[in-house]
Amino acid sequence: MSCKPVKNRDIDETRMDSGLLMLSYPLRLKPLFADVAKRFGMWKDGSPPIKRLELDEMGTLVWDMIDGKNSVRKIAEEFAAKYQVLPREAEVATASFLRDLGKRGLIAFRGKHSG
Repeated sequence: MSCKPVKNRDIDETRMDSGLLMLSYPLRLKPLFADVAKRFGMWKDGSPPIKRLELDEMGTLVWDMIDGKNSVRKIAEEFAAKYQVLPREAEVATASFLRDLGKRGLIAFRGKHSG
């Protein structure tokens, strides 16, 4: 909970009229799958396909707080206050969402500093 998430610089953020975010990012493939994708013409101009992820209101709140300074705990506290949920529920939801972003390669985590 003391880790600090950091955004991948390769992510394009588009704020929609609704105020929500659309994230665009290159698809991460294991080398074997990347070779197959290239052979079948799935990559344009030698670049990987672009994936898009539309965040809902809660996801947008969390994403906007990812700045390399806010810890997972701090983000969860803000989430709990904004959506009036129990701190533990906010911690579980925030950690799960951030884990998913990490698996997609959208964020990384800085070491365990107090925060």
